[in-house]
Amino acid sequence: MIIKLSKQAEKYLTKVPADIREKLLKGLEDIKELKGNIQPLVIGGYRYKIHHYRIIFNIDHQNDAACIIEINTRSNIKY
Repeated sequence: MIIKLSKQAEKYLTKVPADIREKLLKGLEDIKELKGNIQPLVIGGYRYKIHHYRIIFNIDHQNDAACIIEINTRSNIKY
């Protein structure tokens, strides 16, 4: 499975400190394999939780891709 990042996700990854970026990149690897703390959302899509960060994404089964919509902290993300 490949990972496609939205503009918001790319920007967020460039602005966070390196240690947090490493954790988030590990989370993206987990999403590739669909393992870890992944929960379906009522509004559609999925949520991956890593510490107090959240990654919101959709799965495109036709292209075998995970489309990352948003990365943010628990208090700043709306779903």
